[in-house]
Amino acid sequence: MHAPTKASHSQKIAIRSILAFTFLLTALGLYQFASQAYQAGLLFLSRRYLLVFSAALVLCLAVFGILIASFTPSWHRLNRLASRGIYSLARLRYINLILFALLLIGYCYLILYRHQTTLPLMMRLSLFWLTSLAGYVLLKAAWLGTKQSQSLDAETEGALFIFALLISAAIYRIAVYLTEVNNYPFTLDWSEASRYYYASLYFSKQIYGIEVPPTVLHPSRYLMQALPFLLPGSPLWLHRLWQVLLWVGVTTLTGWLLARRLNLVEAHKRWAFICWTFLFLLVGPVYYHLQVAAIIVLAGFRKDRFWLTTACVLLGSLWAGISRINWFPVPGIIAATLYFLETPIHPQLNSTGSAHTNQWRTLWRYLRPPLVWGLLGTITAFVSQAIYISWSGNATEQFASSFSSNLLWYRLLPNPTYPMGVLPGAILLCLPMVALIYLSIRAAQGIYHWLRLAAIIGMLLVLFAGGLVVSTKIGGGSNLHNLDAFLTLLMIILGYTFFGKQVPDASAESPQAGKQQGEAHSIWHLLAIATVLLVSIYPNITNRGLRELPSQAEIDESLQRIIRAVESATQKQDEVLFIGERQLLTFGVIRGVKLVPDYERVFLMEMVMSGNQNYLNRFHQDLKSQRFDVIISEPLYTRYKGNTESFGEENDAWVRYVSEPILCYYEVDRNLRSIPLQILAPRQEALPDCP
Repeated sequence: MHAPTKASHSQKIAIRSILAFTFLLTALGLYQFASQAYQAGLLFLSRRYLLVFSAALVLCLAVFGILIASFTPSWHRLNRLASRGIYSLARLRYINLILFALLLIGYCYLILYRHQTTLPLMMRLSLFWLTSLAGYVLLKAAWLGTKQSQSLDAETEGALFIFALLISAAIYRIAVYLTEVNNYPFTLDWSEASRYYYASLYFSKQIYGIEVPPTVLHPSRYLMQALPFLLPGSPLWLHRLWQVLLWVGVTTLTGWLLARRLNLVEAHKRWAFICWTFLFLLVGPVYYHLQVAAIIVLAGFRKDRFWLTTACVLLGSLWAGISRINWFPVPGIIAATLYFLETPIHPQLNSTGSAHTNQWRTLWRYLRPPLVWGLLGTITAFVSQAIYISWSGNATEQFASSFSSNLLWYRLLPNPTYPMGVLPGAILLCLPMVALIYLSIRAAQGIYHWLRLAAIIGMLLVLFAGGLVVSTKIGGGSNLHNLDAFLTLLMIILGYTFFGKQVPDASAESPQAGKQQGEAHSIWHLLAIATVLLVSIYPNITNRGLRELPSQAEIDESLQRIIRAVESATQKQDEVLFIGERQLLTFGVIRGVKLVPDYERVFLMEMVMSGNQNYLNRFHQDLKSQRFDVIISEPLYTRYKGNTESFGEENDAWVRYVSEPILCYYEVDRNLRSIPLQILAPRQEALPDCP
């Protein structure tokens, strides 16, 4: 190989910027770590803390020294030394990729298992940055070694650097998911284990011995989660693993199909884009069962094959119909967006010699396919929902809970439930993408008919407005997941415009002027790209994963208490109501209990928030008659919070319609504080003033 060439001026600026950022981030991490260790009295008493502090201090000083050297003549010698080091690594070829993989495994282990609760935020961020930088060096060395290349152009270097950042964040996010794969018998969060119960209802006869109607909420999600139940006796850890595979596999497939549509030939760019879509979709998050509708359209859309595309839209709409109502029009909208991005308006429409009537006829022919897809797709989704309602046997009114729930408009702005607020959070996430789309179109040296742009912008605005409205529904507004349809469409549009895959109606009159304009805005392009990466990566790498679980002794003691309470009821042939932790019956942890299908906490909460009086009156009557000998529930409190605390309205509705009625007719028999759970037994006499 030839000797390395001198770095260009732009490369020097980039290197100095990276060094300055590395020094700043490492110094902040070091300060936070030292402050935390000093306050705990461990900085100079613990060898481990002192070793970490010393290593971080040496690294910080070394980076600062290199940064200063970059402004002196000695920088050329350091640059040559670094280049020779990379060329030495290049001889290892693919082994560099193995080293990068081991580095990522070590980083994930350190953050998620070794120091999950001890490392402060800035220290964790600096470790991520340093891991990504080391990964970039190894990727560059692997590239040089396998391609037998003597140097890399600036575009490839930038792409490899971005890929190192994105793949590091993606692997970490997958590792976070894997922390949830365990055989802990109780729920990991408020609704986590309830999902397995609802998935089991598709096999209710085999599992519970009785026919139970399948779920009203998110049927498509629980249909996907039900697959492990095809294996009789499948353990809880397998279902948790399957859910991780659904999150990772379906989200990756969405990005891969979009990258395939964009025909990204170079592997590093293709996988960098797939990693970005993976991270971006998880920011919302966009749930995997909703992505299936988009996957079907992305896989089958062909602008010149109307009937094939129509079939894909109808299939995607059938799935959307058993998913979420705000996704009913989405398959048709995605197909229309792909059509507007890939299909220019007929040249006749832009011809000055065409008659006015011919222009309108051409315009109608152009708009007819997307209008048909949108209309047929939405109708098909409604039909699909109607068929599922009829087949499931559930009350029709229970499927309309979204329309009777209160709307909490204040959650669009900063509030206790979502400190950032839905609207500012959406703007922060999406504005850099909108800016990058605008800059990419401007630099594309093409002319686009106003109708195409108006159609795409209109669909985005409709989905954005719809997502904001759904986000204000009681029970929501704690993140951006109700903007899922908008985020999916925006991601598709960004992919097309950033890689220049949209088809213009005509070339710009002055290509040279367009080129100069693109160069003039290159700094804004870089800033927009950096911001898009930041808002996509940061929420994923700051996820701390699963917190510490109770000890096995505490788990066993809690289970024994529940079993003893349940056995005393079943011996008397009385009913036991599991409001929470119903998966204990699903996976046979507790046996011999007849399932009571009603009043599981997730669905009960939905009926509470939607004010379904028929359902709640039946619940209250069962409590008044003390139908159940034992009730297993999360701890019940009677304190009203108002809107000054997180999920205050949800808490107040639960207190009014669930906690207070239960505690009127039942009393706490045992408190399982380590889980936490309560075992409730009927009162001898109801409390005064009970309804």
